[in-house]
Amino acid sequence: MRRYIEIANIIRERIVNNVYATGEKIPYGHQLCEEFSCSKITLNNALEILVNEGFITRQRGLGTVVKTATPRYTHAGSNLVSPILGVSTINQTQGHNVRSHLLLFEIANPSAEVAEMLAIQDDRFCWHFRRVRYVDDLPLSIEDTWLPVHILPEFTRENALGSIYQYVETTLRKIPASSHTQFSSLPSDDEAQEWLELQPNEPVSVTRSVTYLSDGQPFEFCTSRYHYQRFNYNSVVQRNGG
Repeated sequence: MRRYIEIANIIRERIVNNVYATGEKIPYGHQLCEEFSCSKITLNNALEILVNEGFITRQRGLGTVVKTATPRYTHAGSNLVSPILGVSTINQTQGHNVRSHLLLFEIANPSAEVAEMLAIQDDRFCWHFRRVRYVDDLPLSIEDTWLPVHILPEFTRENALGSIYQYVETTLRKIPASSHTQFSSLPSDDEAQEWLELQPNEPVSVTRSVTYLSDGQPFEFCTSRYHYQRFNYNSVVQRNGG
């Protein structure tokens, strides 16, 4: 097991057992680095897992604060694990037809940024593919996805045409349990205009997300460009206490 996952498991257990109480700060980074004999990068990867699981919040100038000991989803083995739902599951359960068209499928070394997001070295190989997602034959998005080969060694072109999350659950027997997503809007480029059927003056809605398994390990980095008229985002924000 990777060191940052071990550290995340220890800190999570302390939160659940009220060693670090809700609303209180956990020890400063340098203290935890000294305790666990780890680098700042390793500690940050561990804390990012707990941020995505809903246990802690990190704010510049305020430190790292415990949000709750019982988030809506928790670590592997808990009955509260809630899977992340992908485009296929969400739309198929609503009676829509989902299909994909591959623009690229290769094995490649990730950039330093992607490698950092996936907590791997940049000389490790990844499945890299770009696909257009269609819902009821209308183009929804162009997804650019990176999956570490060592996590999904048997992945194929055919798998890239289907639901990645369903494939992970079937082959790894693990649940995509949390994700960290950034949102933005950008002008559409030639590729987006061609495949999403956009005009040159029309934008795309963009998401950049890292998805984690229920054991805290990141397994997917995906940048998606959506047709701005078909992009929907729903969020539930819960305030705990006070």
